[in-house]
Amino acid sequence: MVELTEQNISEIEVLVEARGVEMKELSYDLVDHVCCMIEEKMESGKTYTSALEESIASFGKKGIRQIQEETTFLLTKNILAMRKTMHITGITSATLLLLGSIFKVQHWPGAGLMYVLGGVSLCLLFMPLFLAVRIKEKPGKLSTISNIAGILGGIAVCLGVLFKIMHWPWANILMNVGGILLIFFFLPLYIYSSIKTKQLKTSTLVPIIVAVAGFSLLFSLVKLRNSQNVTDAIINIQYTIYDDTESALKTNNNILTSITTDSTNTHQKASEIAKEINTIANNLIFLMAQSLHQEIPKEELEKTIRLNYHSLSNDMGDLTFIRKDKGGISELVTLINKYESIYKSTTGISANLMLNNKNIESYINPKNTHFPLGIVTHDISLLNLQIQRLHTGLLQYHKGKVS
Repeated sequence: MVELTEQNISEIEVLVEARGVEMKELSYDLVDHVCCMIEEKMESGKTYTSALEESIASFGKKGIRQIQEETTFLLTKNILAMRKTMHITGITSATLLLLGSIFKVQHWPGAGLMYVLGGVSLCLLFMPLFLAVRIKEKPGKLSTISNIAGILGGIAVCLGVLFKIMHWPWANILMNVGGILLIFFFLPLYIYSSIKTKQLKTSTLVPIIVAVAGFSLLFSLVKLRNSQNVTDAIINIQYTIYDDTESALKTNNNILTSITTDSTNTHQKASEIAKEINTIANNLIFLMAQSLHQEIPKEELEKTIRLNYHSLSNDMGDLTFIRKDKGGISELVTLINKYESIYKSTTGISANLMLNNKNIESYINPKNTHFPLGIVTHDISLLNLQIQRLHTGLLQYHKGKVS
């Protein structure tokens, strides 16, 4: 088998480059192809010189150059098509996210769907296309690794923010992973690559500074929406209210079963009102949360209200959802007043409930459309807890009276 020497291969490389081939990858392929053609001709008895001339001549005068032009055209055409698709998906996702933000602020329906579509198109279409274009435009192992780390970090951060907005699990993990990729992998590689190529100038430093500052502010906005100590205190109070209410309900049921029926059965009527207050209060809290989270299934939303209340507490719920004629906020207030009247007529003592009258009036007033879900939840659940505790005292009073 005939094999070419290194000098022969070097000569072929010079001839190929002299014909106008500038792309290294294409040059390697053409040189390898020409070498194979020459070796095949030499095996049939021809000399190296004649085999070389015939092989080069077989491409024609502009053959090799034409291959370069056609390859460049195809690559450019592919990049242009990818760029066009990238621009369309980028504009579409940005528009959807902007509209979703406007709908969210105005409390219009459809905001969640726009956020999901915009986030998915941004993370799964625009960013991968952007990465593919960057890799094709800037070949090089270091640049490729830097771009991959940057895009993966950006996708993780964007998905984390989307998951946070939609109250889905894994939001914090995605944001943390994205932050680590951007800060500890992408930025060092990007800076090192710029220094190595002597391109670390103002045009390079400014985007780095803006990216770091923007990510820091975004992280602070999402992760530290309020003072953590104050937020934890409010959350713990609300969870305590839930636990105390459940405890009071169990105590009331136990006492009620042990009371001997009296002639008036006043405690039975009071118990019915207390139970109805508890049912309406829980339903109003659910309706308020559902007003902005209709995409969340009922059982999951009820579980979130009970066990993950802080994830919803800053949302602005729609008050129109709790202004129903039957089982609405007005009926709740009427039942509470009725219970206070029974309590006073039975014990001779005023109930002295801690009512946030200003907020209650705001909930009933049709001029007000939205209110922070956390405040509404706290007011209603605190009222319910007070009623259930009052009822514990009332039942104990009845038990002692009829015993």
